[in-house]
Amino acid sequence: MSNVSGDLLDLGVKLQVTVGANIAAKTLVNADGTLPATADVCTGGVAGGDTPSGEVADVKLAPGVYAIKATGTVTKGAEVEILQGTVVGNISGTQTNITAAGVQDLASGYKIGRAYSAGSAGDTVLVNLYGNQAK
Repeated sequence: MSNVSGDLLDLGVKLQVTVGANIAAKTLVNADGTLPATADVCTGGVAGGDTPSGEVADVKLAPGVYAIKATGTVTKGAEVEILQGTVVGNISGTQTNITAAGVQDLASGYKIGRAYSAGSAGDTVLVNLYGNQAK
């Protein structure tokens, strides 16, 4: 549990998932360890830390309120969707650019949650991640 935005907290249940690519902390990961596509649903949750490909990541499962990397503009109170972008992670002691699944304001995809804080690409925002992300 961590304080992210004033008195708002990041809470959640964790699952261990073997990832198929380098994963950055606070980005979205599917339950099978793959990266969710832009404007698609997320079958897993939020990576708890930077994780090299082939290693086991702690993934915080939906539903819940989580700190997630913004990969586009996020407006407080808006519904959000997945947007792939580049974030920097520490993989095996090296700062590495990682293609990651973050969030942006809902445009044309599937709503995966509602933003509790605002931010721009690269910021960390607080999102109530929906448990039922039906297509």
